[in-house]
Amino acid sequence: MLIRIYKILIFVLCIVSSMLILLGLYQTQASYGQLDKLLVGFSRRRTFITGNGIKEHKINVTDNDKNNTQRNNQTTRKTSSIFLDYQQVLKSGNFSMNQSVNISEVRPDKCDACFPQSSYIYKNDNLCSTNNSTTQVKLLIIILTAISETHNRTTVRKTWTSISNKNTRELRYVFVLGKHAKDPTFNMRALEEAKIYGDIIIKDFMDVYNNLTLKTMSGLKWASDFCSNAKYVMKTDTDVYVNTPRLLQLIDSFKIENEIIGRCILHPTPMRNETSKYYISPVQYPHLTYPLYCIGGPGYVTTMKVVKGIVSVSPNIPFFFIEDVYVGLCNEALGYKVRSVKEFQKNKVKRTVCWLKRTIACHPLSPREIIKTWNTRC
Repeated sequence: MLIRIYKILIFVLCIVSSMLILLGLYQTQASYGQLDKLLVGFSRRRTFITGNGIKEHKINVTDNDKNNTQRNNQTTRKTSSIFLDYQQVLKSGNFSMNQSVNISEVRPDKCDACFPQSSYIYKNDNLCSTNNSTTQVKLLIIILTAISETHNRTTVRKTWTSISNKNTRELRYVFVLGKHAKDPTFNMRALEEAKIYGDIIIKDFMDVYNNLTLKTMSGLKWASDFCSNAKYVMKTDTDVYVNTPRLLQLIDSFKIENEIIGRCILHPTPMRNETSKYYISPVQYPHLTYPLYCIGGPGYVTTMKVVKGIVSVSPNIPFFFIEDVYVGLCNEALGYKVRSVKEFQKNKVKRTVCWLKRTIACHPLSPREIIKTWNTRC
């Protein structure tokens, strides 16, 4: 008898639950109706609310290896066109009640030749020439620099790029610049500097922070087109001390193959705190996590093969303004890996000069610190 009563109660509860669910769906559709909107927020009972009309698609990604620094065994995962980090929302409450996100405005994972293109103001396409030398180009260093950083470029020329002997040896380097956003006199000075030193390329995009992805991809594209004879490529900045003699000595021993090495982020996630200067909205990047990537300061190293691959897939990877993440997206699309190497250091606090000289690259350093480190014997 008790068992029959129990079964009846269960049946009644199931019916009531189903009716409540159907009623909730009806109210949601009636209230929020538009299928191209994703509504984000909390109900009065702190229930997380999303809208309808989210289509699912598949993209290829790779899993972390045991050290969380490599990717292998490509698998297919399901993801939504909008994939909001609701755990971050629960923690920080960043999204206001019923904030709407237009699905059509959300950054897609792929596109058809949508990446912005720019033209050369100064191409410098003979920098890696070996016509007058038997020396082969072992390493090309692409150095991102603001157009106004004349003093920083002078410091780098006098220190860690000086062993290139003005771009005639196995190490070659090039500074990548855009146009000054406000003062055209900076553009004239940069063009004059490029002609004097022969170690600069200038593109016609505005030289601002949000265009660092354009600057990075311009450097990689230039390397692929005009320095393809280089075996390895490094990307770095002018506020980095690069121990170029040590790097050239060790680079072959790293056995780089289908990967990028450097100081890599093991658990990369978008910043969802709206009060942060690094805030990334779900429209800008809708996924819970970034691909694994290496950070440009202190820099990263890879092979010319990987550079060519990144350049080849980039036209169909939509623009994302964090340049290191964007390179990671292209690297992931190729199925390649990243690997952290301890000699690439991010923080110099409370470190001696001789400690710095045991690294391959360290960031950030002022011009004075770079000169002191380069000239100190340990």
